[in-house]
Amino acid sequence: MNRKIIAGIGGILVVILAIFSFQGGKASQVDMTVVLYNSAKIGVVEKTLELELKEGMNEVPLEELAGLDIAEVTIRPLDGGVHVLGVFSRDSKDVYSANIGSEVEVRLGGGETIAGKFLGFRNGKITIEGDGYYLINPNEVAYFKAKNLEGKASVYAVLQAEKAGKYNVSIIYRVANMSWESRYKLYIGDKAKLYGYIVLNNPTAQGFRDAKILLVAGDVQLYHALPQPGVLYTMAEKGTDQIEVGEPEKVEAFYLYRLGVADINPASTMMYPYISFEVPFEREYLYESWPYSREGPVYESISFKTDKVLPAGIVEIYRETDDGSLLIGERAIGHTPKGDMLRIGVGRDYDLKGTTAVLEQKSGEGYAYYKIRITLENFGNDAKTVIVRHYKWGRIISSSLEPMDETRDYVEFKVAVNPGEKKEIVFDYENRY
Repeated sequence: MNRKIIAGIGGILVVILAIFSFQGGKASQVDMTVVLYNSAKIGVVEKTLELELKEGMNEVPLEELAGLDIAEVTIRPLDGGVHVLGVFSRDSKDVYSANIGSEVEVRLGGGETIAGKFLGFRNGKITIEGDGYYLINPNEVAYFKAKNLEGKASVYAVLQAEKAGKYNVSIIYRVANMSWESRYKLYIGDKAKLYGYIVLNNPTAQGFRDAKILLVAGDVQLYHALPQPGVLYTMAEKGTDQIEVGEPEKVEAFYLYRLGVADINPASTMMYPYISFEVPFEREYLYESWPYSREGPVYESISFKTDKVLPAGIVEIYRETDDGSLLIGERAIGHTPKGDMLRIGVGRDYDLKGTTAVLEQKSGEGYAYYKIRITLENFGNDAKTVIVRHYKWGRIISSSLEPMDETRDYVEFKVAVNPGEKKEIVFDYENRY
């Protein structure tokens, strides 16, 4: 018998899919909103529930929140005459112990699936006897599929009603590891055709039906790193209907997309088209630089103005030919405002070479300073104009060449380099935070 040990790093949070149940009363879901972010693996769920409460103290089970951090749960009464006294959790027999000796299925974070008889824990590892003898680090578990769901934590709220009746209550909580991202497909022919897709990622066992889905594009600052949870998977992936995505709304420093009402299925990935436009483009050469010393390639690139906001994402690049579309590469783009110039490298130019050197670097409390030298060399036979984009935080203090564009995230220069010529740009910038 083979002995296989699978190890990893990180934390695990077993999330048990259940339903809201209320002893001696009735609850009906009135409304639900799910907010997803492209900069943080987190979903924020808000549900409005109608509760039927008796006069006095009521213990309201909230089993859907089992396994979540109750410190991140907010319950607000929407009607007068009811008060929230607290949210509590109590542990019962854990789901692992409830399934010792049963047939289970475990999927690891890397996609491998292991099935067999669950023998319990040995040396802190999940032990399964299947086609081999497996010792699995719980930190690597993406889901643990089992028949017996009796072992689950109990979460409940205590509400005090002034008199018996129906009351509306808002419940807000976080579900870690949910997110959304943008994926683009760029077709280069006589014009540039760009198609954008929203990709919703829900690797958890939580499912949300008829939810209003809001998507936030921008950097959300959280106090601590979110856990990367595993899930107890109890429902199969379902299909989803097509929906339309509206234009983004600027809210504070973020862009908000309203996806409309849709289902978010458990353990699923869903993709919706939301951008499509065709524009003329220009061919250029692009050297990308960061605040560390390196030698890097210069790419032939195309540039065009976008008439839509483009959240950060991955662009698949296709060259249109008489025989079909040829995939020629992938590039990442940053968040691009409406009306901004988007430059995408499409292929390396071996006649050009770029070098970034950090001449000086200082940092202190709330302060960082960089002095950078960028060198471009042309080993070919033709003169070429190169766009230099240096990614940075802060503002330019001085430069040997006037920037053609500067944003919070990067600065761009345009440099003409003749055959056999070497050109340098020296500049410095600081960031106070």
